[in-house]
Amino acid sequence: MTNNTQAITISTALSSGAPTMSSREIAELTGKRHDNVVRDNVVRDIEKMLKDVGEGLLNFEDTYRNEQNGQEYRCYNLTQDLTYNLILGYDAARRLKVVRRWMELEKGMVKITTPSRKRKPAFDVAYRRLLSVASTLPNVDENQRCLMAARGTHELTGINPLELLGATSIAAPDAENYLTPTQIGEQIGMSARAVNVTLIQQGYQVKVPSSAVGSDYEPTEKGKEVSRFFDTTRRHGKGSQQQLKWSPRMVAILRPFARKPELAS
Repeated sequence: MTNNTQAITISTALSSGAPTMSSREIAELTGKRHDNVVRDNVVRDIEKMLKDVGEGLLNFEDTYRNEQNGQEYRCYNLTQDLTYNLILGYDAARRLKVVRRWMELEKGMVKITTPSRKRKPAFDVAYRRLLSVASTLPNVDENQRCLMAARGTHELTGINPLELLGATSIAAPDAENYLTPTQIGEQIGMSARAVNVTLIQQGYQVKVPSSAVGSDYEPTEKGKEVSRFFDTTRRHGKGSQQQLKWSPRMVAILRPFARKPELAS
């Protein structure tokens, strides 16, 4: 019926069996544009509507390839209720065309031409957006941003882009040389809590409310020279968490503050 450069007809979502209508189909029925060349276009209408009703864009976003230039473009697949909600803002003639097409579908008059599949965002789109979000997080380096975005992409799409590229892990520079408060304490006879308290008292770090992926501590300007944040696996549950680790130099710096400092050899 159509090729990839034309509007896709109504398809069925695999997860629920509910039919969906492509934004390109809506554009064809209503005579509206499907690009951002002009303000009056279907994509912009859909994005505004989804935000207004509190639905996430990624839940309905998809991509299609234009055979003429080989480029991929964004589109949306809407369920019937969201399609009707969208066209409430259109004139009567446009609304009627969309409603009649849905009625044809319900009567089995429209042939489903696209394979049924789960409605998931394109993994490359999800990765780029999550990478952009990760870049706003404080005290997170480039390696950590990539890992966090890859994990989030896997949660949304089932695809880990780093694994596709064969980059199953990204080693942080000098990761093995930096020490946790527990490891420092083991060398100088202090508990991890005592080490953290001493680091605060000596102006190397401050305690902050932790977030879902954050650390309980942040280095001060003084502490930044001898510390780094690392991505660590959570002890319970999936995911990772930021942990502040310290240069081995801190063992000698904190040793005098131990209850029983070791004698210099």
